[in-house]
Amino acid sequence: MNFWKRKDKSNNKTRQIVFVDGVAKFVDNGVDESNDNTNFVNANAGTKQKTKKLLKSKNVVKSVVMSAVFLVFIFVAPFFFEKAGINYPSQISADTTFLKVWHIDSFEGGSGNRADFIEKMAMNYHKINSNVYIVVQTLSEEELESAIKNGDRADIISFSHHTANIFNNLLQPLDVSVNVRDDLLSFAQNDGETYAVPWNMSGYCLIGNSGVDSRVLETLDFNSAYSFNGGQYNYIAGLKDSYAQVAMSYNSNAKCDLTLCDGEIFNKTSYQAYCDFVENKGAVLLGTARDFYRVKNRVSLGNMAQCEFLPLGKFTDLIQYMGVLSSQNQVVAESFIEYMVSGDVQKSLCDIGLFSVCKMKIYSDEDYKAFEDKLNMTVDSISIFASEDYKQKLYADAINKLK
Repeated sequence: MNFWKRKDKSNNKTRQIVFVDGVAKFVDNGVDESNDNTNFVNANAGTKQKTKKLLKSKNVVKSVVMSAVFLVFIFVAPFFFEKAGINYPSQISADTTFLKVWHIDSFEGGSGNRADFIEKMAMNYHKINSNVYIVVQTLSEEELESAIKNGDRADIISFSHHTANIFNNLLQPLDVSVNVRDDLLSFAQNDGETYAVPWNMSGYCLIGNSGVDSRVLETLDFNSAYSFNGGQYNYIAGLKDSYAQVAMSYNSNAKCDLTLCDGEIFNKTSYQAYCDFVENKGAVLLGTARDFYRVKNRVSLGNMAQCEFLPLGKFTDLIQYMGVLSSQNQVVAESFIEYMVSGDVQKSLCDIGLFSVCKMKIYSDEDYKAFEDKLNMTVDSISIFASEDYKQKLYADAINKLK
């Protein structure tokens, strides 16, 4: 689990927040200060007025007793902390809110860790709203399935369409004001309601390796990508669990001679395809923005011959969303989601090689600017409510265009 941490400069002590069985706890100087945030509401999270929903309880009496215990703790605890010589966490108050964020990594993208990015933005948000503490957990798909099955719920979930079918029936309708592109927002809407907000996006790119076939620097385009043959095979792609060929099919009508392609094209992951490409086993790679970043670095360090980069537009399924799974702290959660698509945060996406969902220009590098321009055009994608049957058909139709 990732912890929220804050260092007290006055006494050089560090305070952490952890969640244990859904309950937020301060851990300060070796002391756990349990905090049930059932009724916590943040007064600084925005001006929206909304009725706060209490956490459902099977035992009303128990809820009342716990609230009373908490109030006693608020007034009595400082005395005991003072006697024990321990710094009392003054942020604990009736308007304190703890948010738990689950981040699910389900696609390659950019150059940095998205969970770390969320954590950094959460700390910045805390500086603005000092009574809000945000803890970020990275979960695998298997861990997510287990948590949902066991009834665990985060306040916010960061996800893509790849895992949305596990929990999309749990997403709460959102009341947010965001400057996100309408085309991207539509993939998280259903029956007139918005259930999630895109907060970053990535895409696909053709990369030509001149060390294998020098012609790629002059003649690489969407329809010629299959035609180079300077190595063992000309066209490398990692199509396992990837919709890369769907993006290619949106940009090219060319047929492919599969005898000139990697024989494992349908079984290879994106990273495996990248590894083959940098070993000069193919002239053209159909890769992700992560491959784009890696190859650019290798070229700049002199570890690869010059490469040509041709980003694909019109389609990307590599969009990361944020939605709300629990209505308990929904107003505060919505405020943080709005913050994640604010101008300053979106500009910071260039730090991790990802692209804004607000049609912003955040890059100065010419290759990144070209990629950004492609993604800033209207794109098609896959709804977070799309069925698995629909996704499989979309994939199969794109693969069939190869043949």
